[in-house]
Amino acid sequence: MVRSKIGSARLLGRTLLALAIVATPVLAQPALAQDALGRSEWGSVTTMEAGWAEDTMAVYHSAPIVNPGGCEVTTAGYATNPNDPGHSLFHTLILSAFLNRKEVNFLVQGCVYGKPRIISVSMR
Repeated sequence: MVRSKIGSARLLGRTLLALAIVATPVLAQPALAQDALGRSEWGSVTTMEAGWAEDTMAVYHSAPIVNPGGCEVTTAGYATNPNDPGHSLFHTLILSAFLNRKEVNFLVQGCVYGKPRIISVSMR
C-alpha cells in the first residue's frame, strides 16, 4: 500500500514537471500587442465626436497617431471605451483642452471601435 502511494506520488510529480516544461514557453511569451502601451506626443485636440448611442468619444489629435495595439482604423484618431472607469473624466479633460487651447497627450492601450483606446489623458 505504501509503495503504491509512493509510486502514485512519483507519477504525479513527473506529470506536473512535464506540464511545467510544456507550459513555461507559452506563459513566458511577451505581452500581446493588444496589451502594449503607447503614449502620444503632445499636441492639440483638433476634432471631437461623441455618441453613436454610447457614452464614448472619438478624438483627433495634431500629433501623429500612436497605435501599439495594431488597431485596424488608423485614420480616425483615438476613442474612449464607455466601459472604462474614468472615461467621463477623459471627456471632460479633452473638452477642456480643446476649449482652452491646451495641449494633451494620450496613453493608449488596445483598441475600441477599431481605434487606439485612450486609457489616460494628460493636459498642459
